[in-house]
Amino acid sequence: MTTLAPERVGTPARRAALPPARVIADIALLAQRNLIKSVRMPMYIVFSTIQPFMQLVLFVFVFGSIADIGPGMSYRNYVVPAVLVQTMTFAGMGSGVGIARDLDTGMIDRFRSLPIARSAFLVGRTSSDSLRLGVQATLLVVAAMLMGFRFGNGALPAFGMFVIVVMFGLALTTFSAWMGLTVRDPETVQAAMFIPVIPLVFTSSAFAPISRLPGWMQPFAEWSPVTAAIDSARGLALGDEVLYQVNQVHLHTALWHFLLWWVVIVVVFTALAVRRYRLGS
Repeated sequence: MTTLAPERVGTPARRAALPPARVIADIALLAQRNLIKSVRMPMYIVFSTIQPFMQLVLFVFVFGSIADIGPGMSYRNYVVPAVLVQTMTFAGMGSGVGIARDLDTGMIDRFRSLPIARSAFLVGRTSSDSLRLGVQATLLVVAAMLMGFRFGNGALPAFGMFVIVVMFGLALTTFSAWMGLTVRDPETVQAAMFIPVIPLVFTSSAFAPISRLPGWMQPFAEWSPVTAAIDSARGLALGDEVLYQVNQVHLHTALWHFLLWWVVIVVVFTALAVRRYRLGS
């Protein structure tokens, strides 16, 4: 009588390393897949574009008539960089929702079974989302300029502001990806993301100078990653003198503060997301 050897249960064998060209091709393919999915949801594109436009109109034309930032400084110019960063923050939440939806439909399990690079799914997702964030930021800047916003620091710093806001959105996509892989339910992910995001946005230099916030809130606002992103974008768009006038911080300080936060967020949450993806359910 022949006995069958028991099947060994354990961690799957490590895959052989793929050549860099293959990894890049896998990433590009999955990024293309995500972009095609976005194009096939036109109503999502429309509403996700209209919402920041409405916020911009609200802050520029409603709050702008009653807010007083200081001599020689319009609230319109003050708030536009903040609305850009806020838009990137909320748009970055879409990564987690999309990943949770792929988990819910079993798509990620299919990707795990395919002979593709393990990093392709997450990098492809963040790459496609970064392109989406860049398009949104461009449209919002054009709308702001039609409303009277003007860059006051030259063309190169203006491009730098654009890079800063997209980079911040990219950092938030890594946090959002980890949330999506951890929480796993699309509706719950969206609700859970608002818990840290809302306090971070509104306890920052976004809509009022830090000196006008309650005393107990000011230290938190000064060290907030959202403040770092907004002050960097504001300083690049309007100039170092304007930034120091409204928030008593120089542009180089804000940029170092932003880069430090960016590295921490991207490294920590990318590592957590990759670990969660490899662990599976």
